[in-house]
Amino acid sequence: MGKHTLPNDLIAYLGGLTLAGGDRDGEAFTVLPWERKFVRGAFGQPGHAALSVARGNGKSALVAGIAAAVVDPSGPLHGTRRECVAVASSFDQSRIIFEDVLSFLRARYGLENRKLWRLQDSANRAIVEYRATGARVRTIGSDPAKAHGLRPALALIDEPAQHDAAKTDRMLAAIRTGLGKVPGSKMIALGTAPAGEDHWFAKMLAGSGVGYAQSHAARDTDPPFAVRTMRKANPSMDHLPSLAAELRAEAADAKLDDALLPGFRALRLNMGVSDIAVQVLIGVDTWKRITGDAPRDGRPVWGLDLGQSEAMAACSAFWPASGRLESVATFPTVPTLGERGLQDGVGSLYQRMAERGELLATGGEACDIAALLREAWERFGAPAAIAADRWRADELRDILTRIGLPRVPFHERGQGFMDGGQDVRDFRRACVEGKVRPAPSLLLSSAMAEARTVGDPAGNWKLAKSAQGGRRRKAKDDAAAAAILAVAIGARPGPAPPRRWRYRGAA
Repeated sequence: MGKHTLPNDLIAYLGGLTLAGGDRDGEAFTVLPWERKFVRGAFGQPGHAALSVARGNGKSALVAGIAAAVVDPSGPLHGTRRECVAVASSFDQSRIIFEDVLSFLRARYGLENRKLWRLQDSANRAIVEYRATGARVRTIGSDPAKAHGLRPALALIDEPAQHDAAKTDRMLAAIRTGLGKVPGSKMIALGTAPAGEDHWFAKMLAGSGVGYAQSHAARDTDPPFAVRTMRKANPSMDHLPSLAAELRAEAADAKLDDALLPGFRALRLNMGVSDIAVQVLIGVDTWKRITGDAPRDGRPVWGLDLGQSEAMAACSAFWPASGRLESVATFPTVPTLGERGLQDGVGSLYQRMAERGELLATGGEACDIAALLREAWERFGAPAAIAADRWRADELRDILTRIGLPRVPFHERGQGFMDGGQDVRDFRRACVEGKVRPAPSLLLSSAMAEARTVGDPAGNWKLAKSAQGGRRRKAKDDAAAAAILAVAIGARPGPAPPRRWRYRGAA
């Protein structure tokens, strides 16, 4: 039996919690060696603490267990009116820790007794409180205006590198001011390492202004795909089968496509990541390697990118059975393709695409989407499913109804980090695994050379908009956006049944 010190009591408390979800759903919380080391370092001495580890290692569950020890009446951090505040880049992000806290408490107490527990869980407010003592856990987004007036005994700052760069220093100052009101209060900052040494979290990890700092990261000189390198940044790797499997899969993808290597180094090897990271959608060598001829086997999945009224619109068709990928696009007739090429600084590129039959000129000052869809129907045949940005989904349904296309599953996809991130990830994986065989196409190769993705420290990558990540506005990447949708939906096993559109007047 260990001595009754705060670190030992906290480790014992964590070991009595029940996990929900993941590899060890329903099992007792096993405090891993690296977690035990952090608890002893962070709570065995005064001062704040910093923890950096690659994503997927269970740090959120660890700090949620620490937070639960504040509100839980049997927890070693519990006390009258003691408060733990979890801060993340957004309120939704901070809820990840809050939901883990609730799962721990529900497994112990149920939380149904409203005389004992006060629970507020809404779209903009998340608080759980033990009424007898007023001890509680609350979550907030990284908004300095909402941090003033706080008096936390414990502040958890999740993924500081992901916070708004314009607000993060003021948010830190507000949290530190609140901590100063409570004797013995503590701040724990945790997440993947920032890219810049000037970030306050990077300074904490270097030992500035903290009582304890712990970092698990690979070095620049380490071979990126070696198991020993991955273990440096992933101390839970040998204990979480799903993490080990994902690391192997992402390492294999990054070997095949150099566009994926920066994200792998930053997020899986914890070697530093910017607030907004930029990379190509897919490496040039990878695209050349997979380009070739494949049969049109079965019915294709269409991906549609309509763009703005004056911009390019594109349809990509993907045949899942053979991997064939084709695209056709259109510009408005005004200005002419030659004039537009000069405006965009690509010379005769658009005219050459038109000569190859890959780019049409339709409509007047806006694309004729109906003409594009009729052309796609004639070229590719009727689709088995359609995927499109939900932004103009209703307009697209009207056009599909008007041209008489048979009703098929219709997938509305967002372009943010949730849907867009999943689609980019599935597209890249299908390409590097050889499941995509693009037909030779000047339109597609130019679009892939142009396409850029932006990412966050949570490991999500989406196609960049014109104002993001330095994406150029020349040599349009609309065909790449359409291809991502077609391949992601077509290659995905067992998608959930989507909504179907109805013809006008249909029952």
